[in-house]
Amino acid sequence: MALTSRHKITTNTPQTLVAAGDNAGNIRSINLANIHDTTAVDINLWIVNCGKLYYIIKNVTVPAGVTLQLDTSDININTNTGQDALRIKLSAAVAVDVIINT
Repeated sequence: MALTSRHKITTNTPQTLVAAGDNAGNIRSINLANIHDTTAVDINLWIVNCGKLYYIIKNVTVPAGVTLQLDTSDININTNTGQDALRIKLSAAVAVDVIINT
């Protein structure tokens, strides 16, 4: 598979942003923009490797209309086959735009 670098998350169920096997290369940063006009959202972002979860952020509140920029250049996210997957979950079904930079 190929990397999809832009996502619009509108549900509060866990979503895979980058699957193991996407060969995304070195993910340098992740942009999380809460594009809702009035509702804040808590965001969880984690790596799954061999069934184990490793959180990058957990329960971080992003106010309405605010963008959170994460520098992940020092985190080795290995998205080769059978390695890391990058997942996200929102506390509410509001719109969050995600941009992944490699």
